[in-house]
Amino acid sequence: MPPAGRLLADPIHAPNLAYANAVSEIEDLMASTVPDGVVESVKDFMMGAVSGAIASFSVFPIDLAKTRMQDQRVVAGAEMLYKNTFQTLKKVIAEEGFPAIYGGVVPVVIGSAPEAALQLGGDVAARKFFSEKLGMGPNEQLPIWAEITSGAFAGISQVLASNPMERVKILQQVGAKGGVLQIGKTLGIRGLYQGWYATALRDVPFGAIYFTTYSRVKRALIDASKRSVKKDKRGKIIGGSKIPDDHFIFSLVAGLVAGVPGAGLTVPSDVIKTRMQSTGLGLHASAGGTVPLPSLRSTVKALYNEGGVGAFFKGAAPRVGRVAPQLAICVVIFEGLKVLMPPKPIEAKGKGKGKGKGKK
Repeated sequence: MPPAGRLLADPIHAPNLAYANAVSEIEDLMASTVPDGVVESVKDFMMGAVSGAIASFSVFPIDLAKTRMQDQRVVAGAEMLYKNTFQTLKKVIAEEGFPAIYGGVVPVVIGSAPEAALQLGGDVAARKFFSEKLGMGPNEQLPIWAEITSGAFAGISQVLASNPMERVKILQQVGAKGGVLQIGKTLGIRGLYQGWYATALRDVPFGAIYFTTYSRVKRALIDASKRSVKKDKRGKIIGGSKIPDDHFIFSLVAGLVAGVPGAGLTVPSDVIKTRMQSTGLGLHASAGGTVPLPSLRSTVKALYNEGGVGAFFKGAAPRVGRVAPQLAICVVIFEGLKVLMPPKPIEAKGKGKGKGKGKK
């Protein structure tokens, strides 16, 4: 077992001595009573929860604009209320006040913690599983099929937490009155999971695309950085990149790049999900194209009748503009927490037995 206070040896963490020392003591206490694998899994899920909550709050207004654009019912001859992200936010602030752009943020902050924990933790757990089964080291690149499967597993895990949060958030974003608990009580469990299959159609492919792209782009950036290093005959670095492998810039760039195809290719399923989850509580009672009890088929038909194929790509720009930076921020915080709280080294069996023997 690593000695207490091992994190303090790293000067990077000097400003956080008290915090790091407390973390070390908690880790050592847990290690004495809980299996190592469980401790590391709990840490991964906790770090994912913190990362997700911070990232979701930081880009929430963009998400509100996306929801308003996707949810508006288009009636023949009527002018569209919401045309783009900036116009939507400006209109909401002017007509409803500045706090309105954060309408629905409470369920997002509450729900994004378990959502990100399941998403990031699920991907990490699946990758560890495949690494062990394939006899690969923690830093080796998994086969692409294993990365896609790990990402898809993360997406499936995410739906458990994301659907109720998305349902309440969307209802509040489009004008539902009442707090989180009141809306949740009114809807019930069945109502909270309305449109869950549409959420799965969005999150499963998103996870497969995002995490696979993120992993490979980050690895490519690190490899390119290493290749740019120039050394003299004695092996001393004389030029090129000196960026360490765990520097946040690699996670930030990879997260932004991965967010574009991940969010862009899943816009149609996101539009369908938003439309299915925005009904209920008397909303849109007089709007055209409303489906009282929407099914996947009826929602797709209603959307196509309103605007053809283009209707399935409403809000594409704000979705990509929100998801890409949100996930980038999330993974940067997650990777940073992993540096601050590194995984416990795996000790060889029998190590430590006979400790002190042979010492003079």
